[in-house]
Amino acid sequence: MKEETRVHLGLLLAGLGVLYLIWFVPGLPAWLWALLGAALFFALARLRGAAAAAGYGALFLGWGLGALAADLAGLQSLKLVGGGLGLFLWGRLEAVEWAAWAGTALALAGLLVFVWEASLGGWLALALLAAGLYLALREPPAPPAAEAADDGFLAGLLGWRNEEARRRGVLNTTVLSDEEVGCLAALPRPPDPAAVAACRGGDEERARRVMALLEGAKER
Repeated sequence: MKEETRVHLGLLLAGLGVLYLIWFVPGLPAWLWALLGAALFFALARLRGAAAAAGYGALFLGWGLGALAADLAGLQSLKLVGGGLGLFLWGRLEAVEWAAWAGTALALAGLLVFVWEASLGGWLALALLAAGLYLALREPPAPPAAEAADDGFLAGLLGWRNEEARRRGVLNTTVLSDEEVGCLAALPRPPDPAAVAACRGGDEERARRVMALLEGAKER
């Protein structure tokens, strides 16, 4: 038997043992058995370097804390919430996507049951109504003030890039990348040579090649 298979089988059997303690041994509260099981698996993960053990520990920890909260509050839905959170954490630790999604769904279902158990349905309805009215009636935010790009200059810049590319027999993005075009088009007028150089990757010689075009656009 491979070492990895042996470790996973051992963890599975240990997990089933903790489940039997939770459900069939009344000597301790179920949540305490779950928390003890979580501590055992976390210890195995630390001492033996078994990463999968941490996932089992997270599963029992979530359910154990949920069961403890359920006993204290008298609301059984909290077990469902805790179990869902534990399953979600296990899925994240083990990179098991379906477990993470299933845990999320389970926790949300537990929250819905909690609202019903705790007689909070009326408050939830009011909160949903208030949120809906706020979103529906809120004034749209004012668009941020921004200087519009000079479409004429942008067209001229793109035309110059295409002509230069044809003359040199290269791609137009080799002459001037799309990022550089956007950066140059957004420059304030009159253009600052340092800002032009910054748009051209800090290369002043390359920047001088487009300065004449920028200066011409300033006078339009």
